[in-house]
Amino acid sequence: MRRRLFWAIVGVAAVTGLLVLAGAVIASQRAAVEATYREMSQSAREAVAIIEETAQRAEANPAAGRELIRVFEGELSPTFGRIRRTAGSSEIGFGIVSANGAVRSNSSLFDSVRLNEDLLEEGKTQFARSKDGALIVVARAQVPQGGTLLVALSREAPVVRLADQSVGLILVVTGVGLLAAIAARVQANKVASRLEPLAVASRELAEGDMGARVPDLGDPELDEVARAFNEMAVELETTREREREFILGVGHDLRTPLTTIGGYAEALEAGDVDPADLSRVGSVLGIQSRQLSRLIEDLSMLARLEQPEFSLRTEQVNVGAHVGEIVESFRKKADDVGVRLVIDTEGSVIAETDPDRLGQITQNLLENALRFTPEAGTVSVNVARDGTSATLTVSDSGLGISAEDLPHVFDRHYVGTQRQLRNEGSGLGLSIVAGLVDRLGGTVEAESEVGKGTMFRVQLPG
Repeated sequence: MRRRLFWAIVGVAAVTGLLVLAGAVIASQRAAVEATYREMSQSAREAVAIIEETAQRAEANPAAGRELIRVFEGELSPTFGRIRRTAGSSEIGFGIVSANGAVRSNSSLFDSVRLNEDLLEEGKTQFARSKDGALIVVARAQVPQGGTLLVALSREAPVVRLADQSVGLILVVTGVGLLAAIAARVQANKVASRLEPLAVASRELAEGDMGARVPDLGDPELDEVARAFNEMAVELETTREREREFILGVGHDLRTPLTTIGGYAEALEAGDVDPADLSRVGSVLGIQSRQLSRLIEDLSMLARLEQPEFSLRTEQVNVGAHVGEIVESFRKKADDVGVRLVIDTEGSVIAETDPDRLGQITQNLLENALRFTPEAGTVSVNVARDGTSATLTVSDSGLGISAEDLPHVFDRHYVGTQRQLRNEGSGLGLSIVAGLVDRLGGTVEAESEVGKGTMFRVQLPG
């Protein structure tokens, strides 16, 4: 990570330096062009001043008029020499503006310029570029009798070549690279040292130390990472503890029927069972075997619920009638333990769902209710329409669930403190209910009060 951070900082600095250099070259080019325009504009104004001075002398001195004509014809003369020296290295062109606005000139410079008469009348110079990229400056000279003369100067545009700046560029790039490398090295070491506690805690957690935590790293962004790591570690520790308790619980549930089956098997093998008791022993062995089968089936169901290939076969189901049949199948069992079983359905409640999975949900909720409802208690089942949803409610007048345990009743790894009146089933029924309801696209919630009973409400999309 330290090397990647180092090279990332160096790379960013290098790209930034190159962009700055490119910008500097572009800015230098523009500055050179603007400076050239200013110099040419000053030369053009000086040339105009020389022409206007010569024109004023021409009113009283015919020789000055002839001198002015020689200038515009491009012949060598003292006045043209003065203008030439003023123009420096610029090419010079003269033009005369006729009454209709046309420009007569012996120079091609005016062919590249669309004159801005308003700008020139204000005494300003006009800038333009020729087709070959040369810079052109035009200025206006006013002569007596209202004549209008134009002076055009042309010069090749200055070019700032990258090659001309090679030494400076090398020095700048080298300096930027060195500074970036130093800064990157310092920053990489700083970040790496701050992340070291996180690396240590990660290794400790991977080695099984669930108490590993990351201290304050001294940086807001890194502290956010540390908090996320610590929250994950707490959750892992809690999950590990719940898994341990879950395994212990499952082990206990397996041990009890296995001990019973093993004890009776030894007694049968030794011939210690009275023939008159064989029927009772067979009944006990059958009950314990079914208990083991149910536990294994529930564990298998929980495993399948987590697989993406877990399948559903949905169809239009009359929820009230379907749930009613399942409730009736529990009628004898409820009567045997002295619990009153009541069902109430609201007309024809139709939903698009899997009837087999709906049956499993109902069975698990009823078994859970019967385990915690005392003799002479009541278990009520209600099916109703709630907007577009079908609602299944199973409530009992049993022992209730404590406020501490209630948020965890659907967690397969959680071992609660509530006491069962009848030790039946695997204890995984509510976890299976939550998984099946989620797969069907519904919701399940629980409400309970200790000593008064519990209610589970399942909502399935219609």
